[in-house]
Amino acid sequence: MDKATRAQRNRGEDFPIEVFEVLASTNDTILEAGASGADEGTTHVALEQTRGRGRGSHAWWSPPGAGLWMSTLLRPTRDRSFWGGLSLLAGVAARQALRLVGVTASRVYWPNDLRVGERKIGGILGESRARGARAWLALGLGINIEFTPEIRARMPEELRDVAVSMAECGQPTTKDPVALARLFLGQFRPLYEDFERGEDLARLVGPLLGHAGKMVEIQAPGGAPWRGLVQGIGPRGELLVRWEGAPRAEPPPGSSWADPEARLLAVRRGHVTHCPLDSLQSG
Repeated sequence: MDKATRAQRNRGEDFPIEVFEVLASTNDTILEAGASGADEGTTHVALEQTRGRGRGSHAWWSPPGAGLWMSTLLRPTRDRSFWGGLSLLAGVAARQALRLVGVTASRVYWPNDLRVGERKIGGILGESRARGARAWLALGLGINIEFTPEIRARMPEELRDVAVSMAECGQPTTKDPVALARLFLGQFRPLYEDFERGEDLARLVGPLLGHAGKMVEIQAPGGAPWRGLVQGIGPRGELLVRWEGAPRAEPPPGSSWADPEARLLAVRRGHVTHCPLDSLQSG
């Protein structure tokens, strides 16, 4: 925090937002705030991140002027086994916020992506910490707002064909990251309240899941890839996939049996990509 340049501070009706010119990572500063006893809902927005990160310790490119980079402090009361579903709830809220500003084609993809077609417009990263009986979560969100020609010229080569911005998907009514953060928080808060009341995650996320009804390939760390047909979301944020291959006793890597008789698997880790619907499962 000592290297961050604070730009402004304002408190909206709901969650308090602090805006910084530069931070290494908004998730890091929110985790620190959680350890220091900050109120739930405390939100940090950085106009630039120097060490932003995504899932699996991948770097998240966060240059100034290109997007919304934010994290919110949560202290859920539900059992921590359910917390993994919060990234999907954040995806739903972000999709709703995008629709409010005129970007209507985004979909939520398990476990933490927002995509327009096959290109990524946003991502979510939830990271938790605990100290004694206290536990808290930094819910990070990145949304690509505008990739000007100058920004695209500086973009890492591996991102050029997979990343897309709001401005490339239509004519958004705002490109202000703080305004977009407020819209996101306004959409997220009622979903979070439903979550805390024990609402079924499948009902909150279900129809917005971009994978639903599609054949996917799942690559879990240290295991061989396998394929199945996505059925939906489980109560703890698992991806429910129907095994399409030959009968087997042991579940494939990264999964467990949710319903063996129905050949239904609960996937909790792994990288998911689309496959042709007529693909046959191997292994």
